[in-house]
Amino acid sequence: MFVFSSALAVFQKTTEEFSHQFLSVSSKTIKVYVHLVFLRIGEIDTLNEKYQAQASIESRWSVELENLLPNLSSDEQQRLIATISRTDNKIYICEHRNIKGSFWEKLELYHFPSDVQELSISVGSMLYDDKVLLIVDPYYLSGINREVFIDQQEWSLFEHVDTKQRYLKEFLFQGGVEEYNDEDDYGNTDNNNNNNNKDRNRSIFTVTCYAARQSNYFYWNGYCMIFLITSVSFCIFTIPPNLSANRLQISCTLLLTSITFRWTVNRSLPTISYSTSMDKYAIMCLFILVILSIWHAIIGGLIFRYTSDFHKTSITCFINFDRYVLYVSLIIYILIHGMLLIWLFCVPLKHRRQLKQKDIQYRQLLSKKCQLSKKKLENNSDYVSISIQI
Repeated sequence: MFVFSSALAVFQKTTEEFSHQFLSVSSKTIKVYVHLVFLRIGEIDTLNEKYQAQASIESRWSVELENLLPNLSSDEQQRLIATISRTDNKIYICEHRNIKGSFWEKLELYHFPSDVQELSISVGSMLYDDKVLLIVDPYYLSGINREVFIDQQEWSLFEHVDTKQRYLKEFLFQGGVEEYNDEDDYGNTDNNNNNNNKDRNRSIFTVTCYAARQSNYFYWNGYCMIFLITSVSFCIFTIPPNLSANRLQISCTLLLTSITFRWTVNRSLPTISYSTSMDKYAIMCLFILVILSIWHAIIGGLIFRYTSDFHKTSITCFINFDRYVLYVSLIIYILIHGMLLIWLFCVPLKHRRQLKQKDIQYRQLLSKKCQLSKKKLENNSDYVSISIQI
């Protein structure tokens, strides 16, 4: 999470009288318009639950011209641009930040490998929401550059991004005690505000992009392999039921193979406290193998118990009963996979279809913005830059 104090950086360099008004009068809440663009999305590390990204953040807020004093540093001069808006005839200070690094993200793997991950960056302020309020920029859309996405072999990015404004309860920044001490210097009004810190929140602005996992690899090398291993277990019914030792030998081999394969697949996932959809499918297939193995032991024991000669072939009733178990097991096995396909289409894949529909809406909104921007260019720019003498 990248945190900055946009308003405080400039207004602390203005007059003390204006700073007092800014920090004490809650009716003059500064609205900071923020928009963020993902310039590049790097590797998405599922095992360590983090991703690499580079983003550009622009925030702007309106100020009064008489409160701008020519005492900004050279660094602030390079990253702060004062503009006059033709729309509302206000002075806006724009702050541009480029950030690059690794971001921790809690990955939701319930629907793995058909999961869609939310990659988000949150922007906050050192000041409370009664001083600074971070809101969505109504004139500039947040977006994402998909052309330089590195992990295209494993993930696919959606075009749209979602923005969310939320509030967090009281928490301390590094140097938060200094913030409180500074406020104490402004008088009794700020002392009363400090007593109510626990009741105030901080404004947080979050921009989220979406990445869908390329799941074909896991379908063929995960689901398909488990399906084939479990399906082979039904071929054991071709062995005569009186040869239970041979049946159990093959069943136990398939069971151990399925367990080994499951642990191999889990190496690519982080240690989580819940089961993914592939885990549930693999566990279900393990139970099927165990149940069939138990049945092979039961039918062998029945034949040995109620047949005087273990090699006697006149065991028609047991053979018919064994065939009935085979047919019922096959029907249940097919029904389970039918329900699994329906669930896959209605839950994980439905979420992807919804995101694709949002992509279409985003493109339509973007085309409207482009048309409006062309008209504005014909009527000159919305903003006129003014120089600040240092």
